[in-house]
Amino acid sequence: MVDFEILSKSYDVTRVANIDIINIITDELTLDGKNILDFGCGTGNYAIAISKIVNAKIFGVEPSDGMREKALAKGVDARFGNHSNIPFDDCFFDFVYMTDVIHHVPDIEEMFLELHRVLKPGGLICILTESHRQLETRFFVKHFPSTVDVEMRRYPDISDIVDAAKIANLNEHKIIVTDKDSDVIVSEEFLKQVENKGYTMFRLINDADYNVGLNKLKRDFEDKTIIKCSHGETLLWLQKNAN
Repeated sequence: MVDFEILSKSYDVTRVANIDIINIITDELTLDGKNILDFGCGTGNYAIAISKIVNAKIFGVEPSDGMREKALAKGVDARFGNHSNIPFDDCFFDFVYMTDVIHHVPDIEEMFLELHRVLKPGGLICILTESHRQLETRFFVKHFPSTVDVEMRRYPDISDIVDAAKIANLNEHKIIVTDKDSDVIVSEEFLKQVENKGYTMFRLINDADYNVGLNKLKRDFEDKTIIKCSHGETLLWLQKNAN
């Protein structure tokens, strides 16, 4: 179990909005004048970034008090809510997005029913996540192999998400996969993220695996080791029927 109140204290030290993902989202849709929901908005990094690009009303829903308070301090209209209770009227939102959130949701079928309720007919949902195959291709798996089993248990695979969404009458619209071959050098920023356990998986593996992996990561950082990998993320788009 992850304690998000503790995680919120260091979250902004290690997490920033991914501009490539933001560009994909904003290029796909005309969002000006729309009501947008950032589901599981955390400290509001994505809401703030997107609000600088589009002229839309962006609202956040976040169950963690610590995360939500940070979002509010940044000017995000962040409200308490979760997968079973989104505090907005029926058919309020034109678009909903969630970034690296779905693996934290205890019941995704219930979540989709609630998202269907607040989404306008014809509205879209964009879910940023990773497939099970992508979990295995992260460059740091060589340092922390035990993270794969931990993440496989937490992340629903893409087909599982699509099946759960269908139960709520949300249909697959499109899938965008950002995989690409790359040569990775461990950055100081990523090392800092790991040292701060800014990613949940590093809080879930055992201390021995974490410490061994951290030492390997530090050596690769110091040696500027080139790590070849082919990795990316998946953007799953769902749509509510127009009638």
